[in-house]
Amino acid sequence: MSTALQRYLSETPAELCNLLVIDDEESNLKAISRTFRRTKYQVFTATSAKEGLELLTQHDFQVVLSDFRMPDIDGGTLVKNIKQCFPNIISMILTGYADFDAAVDVMNSGAAYKFLTKPWNNQLLIENVEQAFKEYHQRLLKMSKEKLNAQYIKPDRIRLDSTIKFLLDQEAQFALASVIISDISLHDQYWAKRGEQQLLGLESVINNIQACLPNNCEIFEVDVDQVLIIIPESECDTELHNKITLLSGALSACSQNDLNIPKLQCNLSYALAPFSDMDTQQLLHSIRNLPEQDFHESKHHGQKPCVVKLDAIYVAKKKRKKTIQNSIQQAINSDQFSLYFQPKVRLSDGMVETAEVLMRWQHSSLGWVSPVEFISLSELDGQIEKIGSWLLKNSINQLIGLQKQYGNNIKLAINVSPRQLQNNRLVEELTYLLGKTGLNPASLELEITEGCIIDDLTQTSEILWKLKKLGVNIAIDDFGSGYTSFAYLTKLPVDVLKLDKILIDDLGINSDVSEMVQSVIELCKKMQIEVVAEGVEDERQVKILRDFDCDYIQGYVYSKPVAKPEFEKTLINQPFKVADKAN
Repeated sequence: MSTALQRYLSETPAELCNLLVIDDEESNLKAISRTFRRTKYQVFTATSAKEGLELLTQHDFQVVLSDFRMPDIDGGTLVKNIKQCFPNIISMILTGYADFDAAVDVMNSGAAYKFLTKPWNNQLLIENVEQAFKEYHQRLLKMSKEKLNAQYIKPDRIRLDSTIKFLLDQEAQFALASVIISDISLHDQYWAKRGEQQLLGLESVINNIQACLPNNCEIFEVDVDQVLIIIPESECDTELHNKITLLSGALSACSQNDLNIPKLQCNLSYALAPFSDMDTQQLLHSIRNLPEQDFHESKHHGQKPCVVKLDAIYVAKKKRKKTIQNSIQQAINSDQFSLYFQPKVRLSDGMVETAEVLMRWQHSSLGWVSPVEFISLSELDGQIEKIGSWLLKNSINQLIGLQKQYGNNIKLAINVSPRQLQNNRLVEELTYLLGKTGLNPASLELEITEGCIIDDLTQTSEILWKLKKLGVNIAIDDFGSGYTSFAYLTKLPVDVLKLDKILIDDLGINSDVSEMVQSVIELCKKMQIEVVAEGVEDERQVKILRDFDCDYIQGYVYSKPVAKPEFEKTLINQPFKVADKAN
């Protein structure tokens, strides 16, 4: 940490761990106080919002945990007042399911950091409070750094701003390129420990840039890990892009051939003037804060090294992503999402009694948004848990209606995201919904991807066993697309294994894949695990899977995902025969 940052932080109060709990029920206050008795947190209690606000003026608090329903001021209004008067405090709401929608609305306003449900789990409550205190100190540190950045601006940054302004005023053609070196401190620490006369990371980068680019390029050292370059743009866009990507080879020379030397990882980006309707400050901010994912996407598109071009297309994609992320809560509240059903056909008799539930979204301004797009974005910002809750609740409601019409044998399979398996909320939600609706839990099948298992086997196993005790079925989705082994399956309560389409596509074409699929099915039979083949598209694949004694098929050979009325026609017009359809 820099001397300046140390000096600034020394002016702030020492770390405090004061937690204020507000609830109009004395029994809840006593129970929460007992929960934190042996922790580092000092708990203050208040029996009303008014009393809580008074305590906030008398003591330094970092985290507030408030009940939602209170006689004087409800918890939502309270945390909004706290946000306005004490902006640094982290507020959380403790609520029952009856107040779920109102609590989510408050959280989306930014006033509440998180909401927790009643009845609470003591250990989970402690963990959430710990996360809230961490969030408080992270925000404090961020504010400290922002204050320092405002006070200590490098001279090169001032020179850069004036140079760009001059060129834009002259309507000159030029490109602004950025090189950001991640983990540069590791490289510098290596040479400092060796005590050798060696150029430090940023100096090495600048020297190599000067050797690689023409003399008319101007280099600006704007941060400890970032160099910006103004390149007079006299060639076509493709040539410029190639010139910038060639920088990577030159920069790799900074790490030489010694495997012990930390390699310099550089992220390169550039923009052509006049910068797609962005002003200079917006552009510099965007370049500085490009997410790592954008560079990974660049690599996936075949670009090595990873170079991101900030142009009108990039800006449009960013705006679309932002629009989607900002619209998810509204889509949930206004029922813009809809459910589609893809039937699973039992190969032994062609009957359909179950289907996978899939979400569809017709956005008010963007039109149909692909699930691949909005699900992946919601995974990044945490909104996938809201989507998962909506999907679970509405799937159960639809299933109850289908069972009333077509019998209790009808089942639905619901996808569960990795984030939903990181805590007990899914178990609590499902327990509540099953109790409220009276649905037979055996009618539900929860599908998890094999990636969840690899990421955290211990956590996943714990949650899955809790779900299994509720009586629901557990399915491993996309088997064969990753690295799951049968050793994992023996430790988990797996009822169904879904073979990924990547395996099904090669059936009858690749003998190794065919033998592997057959072996997997045989092993599952011995383990009493049902097998579903996903992505089945033609009669040839159906015949092979039937010969292998696969239990179910799912794919376009029978049906694409369809709306509920079409799925109901499927339930009426049974059984399904591939040969009949082919004719």
